Amino acid sequence: MPIFSRILVALPVVAIAMACHSAPPPAPPPPVTLSDSAAAAVRWVDAHAVGVPSADSVASAAEQHALMALAGDARVIGFSELTEGTHEFPYIVRRALFALADSANVRGLAIQAPMAETMELDRYVRTGVGDPRRLARTLGSWRWETVEMIALINAMRERNRTVAPDKQIGFYGFELPSAAHAVQVVTALPDSITGAALGAWLRREYGCVAANEGAHWGLEGRLADSTFWQRCGPVATAAVDSIVALRHRVGTTSHATELAYAEQMARLIQHHVTIGLRRLPRQDAVAEHVLFLASLLGPDAKLVTWGGDVEAGRLTLGGTTVQSGMSLGTKLGARYRPIAFVFADGSVRAQRPSSGRTAGGGGAGGGLSGLRDVRISPSASDEFEDVFRRATGDAYWLDVRPIVGAGGNTWLRGPHQARLITEVYAPQAPELFLTPMELPKFFDVVLFVRHVTPAHP
Repeated sequence: MPIFSRILVALPVVAIAMACHSAPPPAPPPPVTLSDSAAAAVRWVDAHAVGVPSADSVASAAEQHALMALAGDARVIGFSELTEGTHEFPYIVRRALFALADSANVRGLAIQAPMAETMELDRYVRTGVGDPRRLARTLGSWRWETVEMIALINAMRERNRTVAPDKQIGFYGFELPSAAHAVQVVTALPDSITGAALGAWLRREYGCVAANEGAHWGLEGRLADSTFWQRCGPVATAAVDSIVALRHRVGTTSHATELAYAEQMARLIQHHVTIGLRRLPRQDAVAEHVLFLASLLGPDAKLVTWGGDVEAGRLTLGGTTVQSGMSLGTKLGARYRPIAFVFADGSVRAQRPSSGRTAGGGGAGGGLSGLRDVRISPSASDEFEDVFRRATGDAYWLDVRPIVGAGGNTWLRGPHQARLITEVYAPQAPELFLTPMELPKFFDVVLFVRHVTPAHP
């Protein structure tokens, strides 16, 4: 990721600065007077924002009405967590998710995590099978191993217990680095369920998935040739057909739930093989994963996605990294609704540069400390967060699509700088954690919170 690369390059300089300036930073100066155009932007925000009552875990009638308008006829609603590691964001996602499930037919939440492993959490929120803490640990990121995330997962489980199966909210991941876990689930079905012949066939033929995932394209002859993937396509299709037929034979016996889960994994493998054959760029592959999940929910259902940094945005980061929101916007048009999460001040859970000596005993060196609570520097007067914090309200939703029409606001269109904090933050160099933003070119909606606190591990 370009911003992360810039941070790593700058670490030694930042670490030296930290070693030389150990005193606490001075209090921020009073806010400067805004330009006429920025002041007009504040008034526009005040006139259009819909508040989020921070003391209530359930969306108010006004907020629910606003969320329905924001969702509209969108098929996919994409949240971008421009700053990760906050306590507040998962709870607001939960509010929106449940409100939209009740009013706008949202039937799934997909996070930026491995698809096959996250299917285990989908099974948990639907059936109660599994340990959510252990399952979250398999997703490969500290972001999902927090008190806030486990609370969200358990809240989904409790809600799903009280509604009909067709009203449940599923839990998914939209990245697919490997289908190995899905293959393991299907091939682990005992012969007492599949029969010896089908069980042996699945274990043998699904080997093509591992062979293709381990190939270095263009360097390993037949293993790297697309014809080898093409052999795997019919295998994946035949496996789905066989498991579906087996489910029909089994009916509603004690093995029905186990086979339903295996079928879901088999369909994921089939999707993975199909995408592998097409050799898509990352942003297009991720978009196809999202659309695959949306198709699982049915043609009239909506899917909410939760992406890190600007993943859901319709933009290219650093001029090189194309976000999946670009591809989703191209494929879905107005049926894709990207939302950006921003805040004014507070602290987040992150790593920060640490000062020290190099291992060889030479000059000063620095690396990354472990995760800790890190206070965020105040925004400058020409940044988006500064205008949003001057508006009324501690938290609000803001539909920015109207700013391009009559009565809109030119300043809000940007480009202006906005914070982008993923895994690392250095208070001594806040400029490293900014990226230019344009509205509504990049995002249709802004979710603003005035003060944030760190997520809890």
